[in-house]
Amino acid sequence: MNVFKNEEIAVAYDDYYQTQAGKEIDAIEKKLLVEALQKVPKGKMLELGCGTGHWTELFVNMDFDVIATDISDAMLCQAIEKNLDAEVLNADAGDLPFKNESFDVVASVTMMEFVTSKDVVLNEIYRVLKPGGYLLLGCLNGNSQLAKNAENDPVFKNAAFYTPESLLKALTKFGAPELTYGVRFAPDFRVMDQTAEKDNHEPAFIVALVQKTK
Repeated sequence: MNVFKNEEIAVAYDDYYQTQAGKEIDAIEKKLLVEALQKVPKGKMLELGCGTGHWTELFVNMDFDVIATDISDAMLCQAIEKNLDAEVLNADAGDLPFKNESFDVVASVTMMEFVTSKDVVLNEIYRVLKPGGYLLLGCLNGNSQLAKNAENDPVFKNAAFYTPESLLKALTKFGAPELTYGVRFAPDFRVMDQTAEKDNHEPAFIVALVQKTK
């Protein structure tokens, strides 16, 4: 069962970003995504797993022409209420209703951890992405403190995480991936990115950018 189809989770999802920790983490993640997208020409973007539209808003504000998709009607309702300048529709990332080579960019943030088959989804992304187009993924690191504590979290206990090594391997079918990192948690879940100790902690968030050259 997809936990994000739960209406209570969908309605409360954005509340996290209003907390002190949520704001701090959001700023780090957005910085990494913006830096990656600054390398990508503006064009037609497909967002997979858009959820409440939190990242859709960022992509729209960066002047991408966005079609935002998710399989959770509960989450999509939250996205639609934001009146974003994007087309929002229900679509399965593993069976996309788009023609081959339809998009300049495909983007997805923290969706891959929750799909039934990562390989199926990546094959669909490859199919709809134009030659020379870019794939942007925001993924949670299987080596991080977050992943180690996943069994104690009602959402993340359902996740299957990439490690940096497995993510690089999965994306080589597109080209040569570039990975950047952030959100370094201490065991007590303090965010350590702005401290001298940051390099002692495995990052929880990975941004992967790869151009389809193969």
